[in-house]
Amino acid sequence: MNEYTGLRNGDSESTFIPGSAVSLSSILYTEEMYRRPSRPRDYAKENRALIALTEALADSPRDILHILADTILEVFQAGSAGISLLTTDDGGKRFYWPAIAGRWKQHIGGGTPRNFGPCGDVLDRNTPLLMRHVERRYTYFQPVKPQVEEVLLVPFYVEGKAVGTIWAVAHDNRRKFDAEDERLMSSLGKFASSAYRVVASLDAIKSKLIERTKAEEDLRSSKEQLHILADGLENQVRVRTQELEERNAEVLQQSEQLRELSNRLLRTQDDERRRIARELHDSAGQIITALGLNLASITPRVKRHAVIGNSIKESLDLIHQLSDEIRTMSYLLHPPLLDENGLSGAIQWYMAGLAERSGLSVEFQTSEDFGRLPSEVEMTVFRIVQECLTNIHRHSGSRTAIIRLLRHANNVALEIQDEGKGISVEKLAGIHAKRSGVGVTGMRERVRQLKGVMDIQSNIHGTTVFVTLPITETSESGRTQHAGVEG
Repeated sequence: MNEYTGLRNGDSESTFIPGSAVSLSSILYTEEMYRRPSRPRDYAKENRALIALTEALADSPRDILHILADTILEVFQAGSAGISLLTTDDGGKRFYWPAIAGRWKQHIGGGTPRNFGPCGDVLDRNTPLLMRHVERRYTYFQPVKPQVEEVLLVPFYVEGKAVGTIWAVAHDNRRKFDAEDERLMSSLGKFASSAYRVVASLDAIKSKLIERTKAEEDLRSSKEQLHILADGLENQVRVRTQELEERNAEVLQQSEQLRELSNRLLRTQDDERRRIARELHDSAGQIITALGLNLASITPRVKRHAVIGNSIKESLDLIHQLSDEIRTMSYLLHPPLLDENGLSGAIQWYMAGLAERSGLSVEFQTSEDFGRLPSEVEMTVFRIVQECLTNIHRHSGSRTAIIRLLRHANNVALEIQDEGKGISVEKLAGIHAKRSGVGVTGMRERVRQLKGVMDIQSNIHGTTVFVTLPITETSESGRTQHAGVEG
């Protein structure tokens, strides 16, 4: 193998030295891409992109590749995006970049070798590929800044023949490509194929304008073909638009059904907790109390039998311990103080119990005249406090926490802060993307059910959870009715 030069554009030129690169398999992450959770399909955004490309094809076909690059950059929220095409003057020995958008835009006109480069590997395998840190294999990328964290490449066909690739680059690890990105990239690639064919036809027309009469005929014919193609593409877009609208309607309906199911599950969960708490307190608690009284009545009669007396004393101690644990479990399932005294009292009771069990010191800041809230708001705030303090105790490493509870005219604001090690960048990104564990998902669903807002911020100095819930007259009256039903 001889030396290869890549990226011939301005001052970004370097040489590949055989034997200095790693294997292709070490930079391929295509299988991982398909294992990643796919982001939801945004049919409306995809439809807008296709319409924009159709309008560009009709108004300015020669700019279609640049518009395609800009579209890929926007739709995929990438750092850079572009198109690579095989050269024609040397039999396709290289790829050149006719259009680039984003942070690599200054490299328009550069390219890579056909037989040693990312685009060549895509055509050799005839399939989309996801690669990471391509400079480890294709060393001529090393001087190019910013470097590649991930690049998704899809074959670009014209009349069934692969002539290049379209690609999107992430320059840092905040953007991870998934299977939905590959599907959408392939869809845009099919459209770009038709657009490129139109551009090629226009170039052919230009070269024939010297034999004049025939050229004019060819021009008219090509324009007719262009209009036919544009009409056909417009019709495809209309059909696609209808399909996307129907799918959007189905997705929205399914989403509403899932949300309603989630709301029912939360209500059922709270009702079941309330029922179990009452059963533990009323039934099991009374039985344990009766058992303790029976043992206590026997104690004076067995004073002469030290062994039996000690056994009864130990049994009484265990009964008292079991009674305390059942009472604590019952209150954790559904604290009666929440119904009787309101939110502030229930939170302070839970803080005291948690401090005794775990040693976590919690400061509670609220106004003395905070008052009562609608029952569903009080329950939501209490469950969020319960979940957050549990997470702080289990995961943060913090020995202190602060709860701030403020009431305004139309809403209530809750802030829970710790001084722990914080949440990792990857996990926090998953939380913001609504890919999180059961606890955070449950909090978010409770907040969403009440049309509130929740945000989580974290760094190496600790984590803060912010929640704002609206208070309406309807929900206030609902609290009174609900309390009356329960008695």
